[in-house]
Amino acid sequence: MENLHIKAEKKSPAIEFELYSGLLKISGNSNLENPGKFYDNVINWLESYTFKPAVKTTFKMEMEYFNSSSSKHLMKALRILERIQVSGKSDVLIEWHHHEHDGSMLEAGEDFSSMLKVPFTYVETQD
Repeated sequence: MENLHIKAEKKSPAIEFELYSGLLKISGNSNLENPGKFYDNVINWLESYTFKPAVKTTFKMEMEYFNSSSSKHLMKALRILERIQVSGKSDVLIEWHHHEHDGSMLEAGEDFSSMLKVPFTYVETQD
């Protein structure tokens, strides 16, 4: 298994998943009409990661925007991380970044957090 790196494009986010450090980062925008096509690689990588995760896994969500169809795939990814946390194989933390004036992104993080058994921290960034 190797690291997963996908460059951001106009409608798709950057993916920077580092296998050995356990630092998994998604950043940018996800405004895809068919997000399944994009997120299949991400989900498959995470499923493989569940077999031998790093001792500590930090999932950094640094999204500026994601549409509702992308949110379903992001939730699928977060559910995989929840399984890792519950199994005790890795200490998982979701680090949810949001701009100081973007209440909707903060609210999205709080909504995800309320549905998962994984610790979340919220990081406010300056515009």
